Amino acid sequence: MKKILLLSILTIFLYSCSDSRSEGCIEPAAINYESFADYDDGSCYYSSDVVFYEDVAAAVYFDLLDVEWLDLTVEGEYIGTLDATLGLTYVPNCNEIDAVVFSLEWDNASHSSFSWTIRDETGFKHYEGVEIIYPNECLPMELTFKKIQEYKEATK
Repeated sequence: MKKILLLSILTIFLYSCSDSRSEGCIEPAAINYESFADYDDGSCYYSSDVVFYEDVAAAVYFDLLDVEWLDLTVEGEYIGTLDATLGLTYVPNCNEIDAVVFSLEWDNASHSSFSWTIRDETGFKHYEGVEIIYPNECLPMELTFKKIQEYKEATK
């Protein structure tokens, strides 16, 4: 009887010592961060906002070309339209109504990159680029007259 009792106690004790690790996203910068998790299961998702806008010199340039609007595509998908003749004298935040603002999401990396293109209403490409983005930021992307000229020179 003592052996059965001892075996029962030992069995209960061994099962109570099982691994109780909790899986989840342990990266605080992630959207789905789980403070209770102690094991990273690779499920982290990240997000950031991006704001595209023009400076005044670019707006004057487009006005002289009779360009009325500019379409922005990211990774080949249409994101929004900028008024080509509206230049800003300040760096806008990610709530700016006179800019194109969008969010990007990605998983399992502390940063990501995206490619973007600016075309006018005729389809002419005025600028394109690839940017690196980090979680939880508002990345300002200023389309300047200088950048347009540099792009034109580089793509001759």
